[in-house]
Amino acid sequence: MVATTDATGYDAKALPGVHTRLKRRGLLPTGPLVDGGYTSLVHLEQAAREHQVTVTGPLPVNSSRQYRRNDGFGRDDFHIDFACGQVTCPQRETSAGWHGPYPASSPTAAPLIIARFTKGQCRPCPVRTRCTATADSARSVGFSP
Repeated sequence: MVATTDATGYDAKALPGVHTRLKRRGLLPTGPLVDGGYTSLVHLEQAAREHQVTVTGPLPVNSSRQYRRNDGFGRDDFHIDFACGQVTCPQRETSAGWHGPYPASSPTAAPLIIARFTKGQCRPCPVRTRCTATADSARSVGFSP
C-alpha cells in the first residue's frame, strides 16, 4: 500500500491510518520493516496494542550531550528498575525520585519518565563531569515508559 503525506509532516503520523486501512482490507502485515521516519515510539506501541503488528526499524537517535561527544554516561549506562521505580547510575547511586510519565511535546514522541538524582549524590561523585554539566550538579535521566 502507498500512503502519500505532506513533505513537512511526520511520516510516523501516517502509520496508524495505514494499519487501519490494511486491516479493513485483510492485508495487515505482522512484522513490517520500515525506515526511520516511521519508528516513533508512540506509534510502534500503538501498532502493537491496536493491531498486534510488530513494526521493525531504526529507533530515534539519542541526542544527549554524552552520546554526541561519545564521552560520559548516557541513558543506556543507567540501570532502570521499573518494578521498584528507581534508576541506578554507573557509580551505583539510586535515584532520589521518579516522576511521570509526562506527555510529550511532540506528536511522535513517547511520554517521558524523569528520574532525578540529588546534588548530595552528584556533587561529590569523582566522575560527575562525565555525567552532568548542569549548574546545580544533579543528574536527571529521561526515558520512555
